[in-house]
Formats: sequence, C-alpha cells, structure tokens
Amino acid sequence: MRRNSLVIYIRYLLLAILLTPLVSQATPSKIELVNGDTLTADIVSETDDTLKLNHPLLGVMIIPRSRIKSLVSSTNTEPTTPPPQAKPEVQHVDADDGLFGTGLYTNWKRRLDLGLGGTAGKSSTNQLNIGFNADYESKQMRTSHKTAFFRAESDHELSAQSFFTSMNRDWLRPDSPWFQFAGGRFDLDKFKDWDYRTNANAGFGYEFVNTDTWFFVGRSGLGFNRTFGGEQQDFTPEGMLGIETKWDMNQYQHVEFSNTYYPSLNDRDYRNLTSLDWILDLNSFVGVALKLGVTNEYDSTVHDDTDPNDFKYTVSLAWKL
Repeated sequence: MRRNSLVIYIRYLLLAILLTPLVSQATPSKIELVNGDTLTADIVSETDDTLKLNHPLLGVMIIPRSRIKSLVSSTNTEPTTPPPQAKPEVQHVDADDGLFGTGLYTNWKRRLDLGLGGTAGKSSTNQLNIGFNADYESKQMRTSHKTAFFRAESDHELSAQSFFTSMNRDWLRPDSPWFQFAGGRFDLDKFKDWDYRTNANAGFGYEFVNTDTWFFVGRSGLGFNRTFGGEQQDFTPEGMLGIETKWDMNQYQHVEFSNTYYPSLNDRDYRNLTSLDWILDLNSFVGVALKLGVTNEYDSTVHDDTDPNDFKYTVSLAWKL
C-alpha cells in the first residue's frame, strides 16, 4: 500500500516538474482594449499581429493587436501601446505672391534680362538691353508675354533705340495637338521709316512635340500691321506662318528659337522675325543665368538706302523672378 502511494507521489512530482516551464511562460497581464474593456489574463504566445491569452473565466482566446490600446505585464509596470503609424510627409510649397509681391503674373515663369556692353579707343560704343519674359501654362491655355528695350551709342551719338512688347495666347484642346491662338505686338523704333507699329493676328496651331525637354509648335493665321508717324503710315493685311521651339539640352543649358513670316496680302512685300537665345544657368539656387541672344527683322518695304535686315546681338544676365 505504501509502495503504491509512493509511486503516485512520484508521478505527481514528475508531472509538476514537467508543467513548471509551461506555467512560467504564462505571465498575468492587464490588457486594455480600444473599446474601453479591460482583461487580466496570462499571455500564452504572441505574434506580430495577435496575442494568445489564457483567461481564468473565458479560457484561451486570440486577440488582434489592432484591438489593443495598451498592455501592462507583470514584468513591465509601464503600459505599452502599439507603435504609431507613420504619417505621410507633407511638403510645404511657398506661395507665389507675383512679381515683386504685387500679385501680378502670379504662378507665371518670370525672367528679367539685363545687359551692358561697350568699347573704348579711337571710337567708343555703348549698348544697353533690358528684357522681361513671362510664361504661363495650364490645361486650358498657354500665354507668353515679352518686353524688350535696346539702346546703342557710337561715338556718343545714338545709333539704335527700339522697344517692343508682345502677348500671345494659345487655347488648348484636351487630348489634341491642335489649338487656337491670338496675339499682338507694339513696336517703337527711332530708326525706322515709321515711329510706331502695331500688329495683331489669330489662327490655328499644332503641337509637333511637347515633352519635358523639348517643345515645338507651328502656327498659321491671318492678321494686319499698322504703322504711325514718319514716312510710312500704312495699314497692311498680312498672313502669318511661324514656328517656335524650346529645348533643354541638359540641366544647365537651354535653347529657344522662333521664326515668323508675315507676307503682305496686298503685294509681294513681307516681313520675317527671327529670334535665337542660348541660356546657361550659372546658379540654379538663386536663379541666375547667362543669356546670349540674336534677333533679326527683315522688312522688304524699307527704302533703297536702308538695310532691310535689323540684327541685334545681346549678352545679358538673366534672373528668375
């Protein structure tokens, strides 16, 4: 009898020894759920997404971590919360207040050109050129504004002085390379057969290429030019055929070229405007660039003693405004 009791005692002792590691793994913990309920149970096992608990009344249960607000175990007196979800990084963009904070040309690409030149010796020359360009584009329209002033002296005598301002607007069509346009220009030149000239035109255009690095369009339409003052005061209806391209050669070099042909509808006379600019970014952070430009206007209506070509060469520093 005593032998049987001893065997039973040894069996219980071995069973207790075997169960001791399992009991030690389960630690009583206080779990607060996101709905406000609180559970006190032993943590049997855990994964990255769930906790397996042994509750004295509810038994074994598995709770997703997403439902747990905080957890306090017997070995950790401070509550632990699930790691906070990473918030998306918010990039702050400075608001555009327009040109010099005036609200004009808000959200336009603006550039100011300034160039000075001259020579000294047996003869002296001085040259000044100032330009302002502004461009805006949306899904519905594309607008370009240009203004330029040019003055040159030779041996302290005025040899050239001109000014122009122009505006062109394209009305774009979604999912189509075709667009409509209208534009106008005002010129002042002290060395022409006229003092002032205005011209306007409208028509249709086509986008041959429009990518992040290359822009190439063509335009065709009808219009007129009107001259005032001087020996030539005429109203001339004319056609219009032109191309315009902008090419980003790389991160620092940009080329802009345009050529527009204006044939008279009254006779065989015509005008042709050509412009070529090469822009080299010197400091992208502050928006300073070097600009080399050449423009020419050929006018077949000038008198015999006047050169029909009017070339202008400029070297300027350009600032993004």
